[in-house]
Amino acid sequence: MDKDHNKKRIKSINRMLLEVASGNFSYRIERSDQNDELEALVVLANMMTEELGESVRHQTYLNYNESYKHIAQMTFVLDNNFHICSLNSLASDLLLFDKEEMQGKSLDNFLTEESRPVWEDFRSCFSQKGEYNHTLELSFKAKEFFIVPAVCSISTLLNANNQGCMLVTAIETILRSEETENELRRKIEGHKNAGNQASGNTLRIALSESDLKKIGEVREYISSNLEEPNFSIKELAHTLGTNEFKLKYGFKQLYGTTIFRYLQDERLRKASLLVQHSRLPLKNIAEMTGFKTAPHFSRVFKEKYGYSPSEFRKQILGKKSK
Repeated sequence: MDKDHNKKRIKSINRMLLEVASGNFSYRIERSDQNDELEALVVLANMMTEELGESVRHQTYLNYNESYKHIAQMTFVLDNNFHICSLNSLASDLLLFDKEEMQGKSLDNFLTEESRPVWEDFRSCFSQKGEYNHTLELSFKAKEFFIVPAVCSISTLLNANNQGCMLVTAIETILRSEETENELRRKIEGHKNAGNQASGNTLRIALSESDLKKIGEVREYISSNLEEPNFSIKELAHTLGTNEFKLKYGFKQLYGTTIFRYLQDERLRKASLLVQHSRLPLKNIAEMTGFKTAPHFSRVFKEKYGYSPSEFRKQILGKKSK
């Protein structure tokens, strides 16, 4: 690989680190087929950015002086041929293209190789008659080797004659510390006002700031100890000086999911990254992410992603070899 190409790869890593430092966790660096130290850095940079992004989204307490809130919203208006006839400034800024470079081009020109078949499948099933709303996970290809993964809302905008265009909106939200703190305080006040009284059949428990801090510590402990197979909520609650029921209840209130569901989702998320971006044996990945046996790991992985770990890796390697 020539020196100019390596310089571009180094520039991409540098640019990503600067974006992360400013609170933008949207970018991923496009992988190459090289097996060198630079590629290892790319893998680590992508994993670091994803981990930091998830950490910020789930963070319970953040510094008031920090400002992580900004919504990177890309909006594209497509014509009947799925060409971009209009886009907002944030889409241009995030993908690092001038608007003139994107207008009139087919949207799939700005999708990664992995997302193009997904988009093509959608196009083949799409009917332009009547209203339509759909959601797709797509990854956009920016300049300088960057990839921007996003959940896209796709809908039709019709006039009185049922003629119109398609609106594709990709949204990435990064939370800001002040909003997170205020939301937690509202929850505290709400629980204090409700007290321990039951409302209908719903039991309400008062959560103090100390309780919320302990619940945040549980989330941090889980994220840092995914490899631990024998996870015990009872022991963790005892260590933190709280009770098991309050810990389960508070976690569900704050994060919208159970502790064990969060634990499994985090394990699978880390496992999927290792399957994609490393050549580690699948048995080792299972052990590193806390699954007791390789068959159990394979089963829950397939339930989550639709492929077993080995099938998933073959899919990724097959796409890279094309």
